[in-house]
Amino acid sequence: MKNIILACGSGVATSTAVAAKIKDLLDSNGLAGTFTITTCSISEAVGKSKDADLLIATTVKPDGIECPFISGIPFLTGMGRAAAEQQVVDFIKN
Repeated sequence: MKNIILACGSGVATSTAVAAKIKDLLDSNGLAGTFTITTCSISEAVGKSKDADLLIATTVKPDGIECPFISGIPFLTGMGRAAAEQQVVDFIKN
């Protein structure tokens, strides 16, 4: 089971929206039940990263994270979304 942390500025609005997109993406790729997604604020992300397999953030990559990072910005803007989706799927599959 992969533990994904999804962070945004406040831990409420954009992280929740992107979490739904990531869940749909992974479920549609046959990965349902192989991951959990926890949303948080970017200020909480560094502390939570030590227990995470992946951090996706809709902000700039925070200093001090202890797990792999993928930018969540493409899930908001649409620019580079296909590449970001592939990164997430590949990470969860491996």
